[in-house]
Amino acid sequence: MFNSYFNKSTTLSLLAAILFLSSCTEDSNIIFDPDHEYDDADPVVTQVFPESSAFAGIGTVTPSGLEPVIINGENFGTDASQIIVYFGTSQAEIVELQDDVIKVIPPNDPGENRRIRVVKVRAELYSEFPADPEEHYELRSIFTPYPGFEDADSPRAITTGFDGELYYMNVESNVNDGIHKRDVDGESTRISARGEGWIYSRVRHGSDGYIYAVRSGVNVIYRVDPSVGLGGGDAPVPTVHIQLPRSLLLQDIAFDSNGYLWGASNNNIVRADPAAGNFEQFSLAGDIRALKIYDDYIYASIVRDGQAGVWRVPILADNTPGDEELVVTMPSADHRVRSMAFTAGGDLIMAVNTIESLMVYRNNQLEELYPGIVPPGATTLAVSSANPSQLLVGIIGTSIGGVTSQTRILKLEMEQQMAPFYGTF
Repeated sequence: MFNSYFNKSTTLSLLAAILFLSSCTEDSNIIFDPDHEYDDADPVVTQVFPESSAFAGIGTVTPSGLEPVIINGENFGTDASQIIVYFGTSQAEIVELQDDVIKVIPPNDPGENRRIRVVKVRAELYSEFPADPEEHYELRSIFTPYPGFEDADSPRAITTGFDGELYYMNVESNVNDGIHKRDVDGESTRISARGEGWIYSRVRHGSDGYIYAVRSGVNVIYRVDPSVGLGGGDAPVPTVHIQLPRSLLLQDIAFDSNGYLWGASNNNIVRADPAAGNFEQFSLAGDIRALKIYDDYIYASIVRDGQAGVWRVPILADNTPGDEELVVTMPSADHRVRSMAFTAGGDLIMAVNTIESLMVYRNNQLEELYPGIVPPGATTLAVSSANPSQLLVGIIGTSIGGVTSQTRILKLEMEQQMAPFYGTF
């Protein structure tokens, strides 16, 4: 039997003795009754799934969504007000209760020592899992901060390279610190000059090995050779690689599978050939803030006629955009999609400017990705070629709905393959 017991009456007897010895007068009122008969049968835990660990605040992550922790046993009853489930010292949320099954969302309290305890209000004994008192249940964090950053660092736009390295725009103590390369071991090298006077809103790694960057609302695509300056000395200033008309103020860029670079601008999208340095523009109505290329479609985050959403545009055989269609309608115009990524199975992950931070569109439904777990401020997304089941999330420090976040990069566990970011893998 996978449970261990603790006798409530033992503790209560000790407490009563202490109270009696400390206040032995004729007026002493001791309410403890050692002869009390408990009404309900003791709960018994026989099995837990997952057996040894789950994600804190979530449970289990599957390609089709989130699943609670399942506790099997007996004598749980059917009244949720009479059952309390603890992981360590923190209480879980009961989402379903049957006499032999409890389904719970574990508390957002990561740690290795999180033994599960099921308490029944009208029963004498509670039950624990694992049965062996030397064993523990673990609650894992769904994300970890990207290692190697100092408190003064403020990493912004992110992208990844062929070998899992991270490229990012860094601001150090409110000063432009240039674009950096950080390898998988955490060692960082600046690859573009610091103190340039502006901040890049997007950086993307191209299939040619160059880093391409844009500044929000500027009609220029910059290019950086990441191999220059890696041996020491001053890093170069990024060169202007493609100059666009002043009307084309870029917000985002993304590569397609053929190596073309697409840009998002107000009422237009741009297709550029990085090798030739030329471009062509196409009309697409609305305020376009983010682009993602997936399965030969352009996905564009647009605010149009007071409605925020994601539109899909096919890339035709001649490398021109086809007819658009609305795919995702956001809850309001205030829900702005800042960056997008896809799972290999086709679920759309969106960084948004609201308290939800990350949202997912799957099975024709829009929902928060990991409710209440990822801090607000998600701005840019990337996927590591070294671990394509991890989503890298760039957070810009903010305060929304009473929740405050700090600027950092998170390694978010997705528990499934992510779709390629063209130019990286």
